Amino acid sequence: MTIAQPPSTDPIVTSDPDLGAVVATLSCAFADDPVIKWAIPEDVPERARYLDAFFDITTRQLLDNGGAVAATASYDGVLVWSGTEATSEEDDIAVLAELEQACGPCGPKVSTLMQTLDAHHPTDLPLHVHALYAAIRPETRGSGAREMLIGAFRELRVTHGFGVYAEASSLRSLRLWERLGSKRIGGEITLPGGPSLYPIFRSA
Repeated sequence: MTIAQPPSTDPIVTSDPDLGAVVATLSCAFADDPVIKWAIPEDVPERARYLDAFFDITTRQLLDNGGAVAATASYDGVLVWSGTEATSEEDDIAVLAELEQACGPCGPKVSTLMQTLDAHHPTDLPLHVHALYAAIRPETRGSGAREMLIGAFRELRVTHGFGVYAEASSLRSLRLWERLGSKRIGGEITLPGGPSLYPIFRSA
């Protein structure tokens, strides 16, 4: 009799992921996130299309500039991070224009969100990556995806020697990041008439 083995929690780490699968998980996992609901409200017609466009464009920008994705084999858990170098002003302007066009009536708020995050990104941190997204599909929690994300987070710090900067988009996610050893830095980032984000950093 063959003994069933538990699913591997070793992540796929790649700069050329199945982008459609990454976007599908991000759109699903962040659908109820307070920051995303501010930028792309629940009552907007064709919301699913705008969610996919937002996560597709922002993830592609990271990957095109030295970033990578860590994921489970089925992409039900993903961690998306930037390269260690800042993107160019020209690239940022082009991405904002693409977002405004692709996100329809949500374009202005989506653009405000990204510009606000960029404006508050600390300039005095040691070598680090920006973990823009960490997500697990709600229906697969407990499947090993969480352990994969923790392993990928540790790999970034310990093996590659990168600090990790991120913005927690709720107090619940802030507590999760803090349990991984991250510490709050700076003040809250408050969106106009909307929720706050909480900048955090974990050194290498």
